[in-house]
Amino acid sequence: MSSEGGKNVPARATNWSLRFRWRALTLCGALAACQASPVVSTKPTPHTLVYSYMMAHGMARGAVMSGGITPRRLTEIIVLDHEALLAVAREESLPSDSNMRAANKAIEQLIAATAPVDGAPTDPPPQTRSASETR
Repeated sequence: MSSEGGKNVPARATNWSLRFRWRALTLCGALAACQASPVVSTKPTPHTLVYSYMMAHGMARGAVMSGGITPRRLTEIIVLDHEALLAVAREESLPSDSNMRAANKAIEQLIAATAPVDGAPTDPPPQTRSASETR
């Protein structure tokens, strides 16, 4: 047994508390190092642009599948989706600031076209509801 602060403490408990303190100190040091040097860049890259397009494309698909879209709006979504795809492909093949801006703008327009007109989610028509919802 060892004496820690005037108390009789088993040697095993002392070793455990020292290991715990060492691990806690190491973890704090690692976390402090992460805070000291930022690694994440917020500048868009071609990869983030492709990801953004894929997300916007998925939103457009969801809007079409939800039903209730007029033929005119459907045509608008298809045209904007195609324009966004071409703009992203242009940026991928010929990277430049102007192509990046054009691709971002095309993606933003596609997202704006997929949002419900009144800002609320649309209810799917009765024929597209699942069997569990009709019971």
